[in-house]
Amino acid sequence: MYTMIPFNRTLLNRPNSLFDDRFFRSFFNMNDCLAGQGFRVDIRENENDYVLEAELPGLSRDAIDLSVENNTLTVSADYNSEKKDERNYYSERRTGHVQRSFSLDGIREDAISASYRDGILYVTLPKAQPDKPAGARKIAIEGANASGSDTEAEPTQA
Repeated sequence: MYTMIPFNRTLLNRPNSLFDDRFFRSFFNMNDCLAGQGFRVDIRENENDYVLEAELPGLSRDAIDLSVENNTLTVSADYNSEKKDERNYYSERRTGHVQRSFSLDGIREDAISASYRDGILYVTLPKAQPDKPAGARKIAIEGANASGSDTEAEPTQA
């Protein structure tokens, strides 16, 4: 579950550092959400999957790029608000590129699906089924039987 927490490449994420712990990453590096450079996400866990909900208001579906590479899901988008009135003194409309990446450990990459409505991108991430433990099996013991004679012929040496 903790692998679903998004990661960012910053100076705080040095190897062998307390800040490298996945639990603390989001607490110490909130600049991507709060400084207007990123977007907010929620991740819910269901019985068979996770659902990632990303806030991407004001975008068309075509402006959002969703890709999987090297066991990493990347969500990126380009905001491009055109200025229609050059007399604007001040504008808070967004223009630029936003991107976040998520580890896909424990996820069936081939079954990921997504939809976009009302400014929210919904990405369904099906959980990978754990490998079933091997059942008990009987192992034959080779060699002499209880009477001391071999039941099978000895292998010949070449």
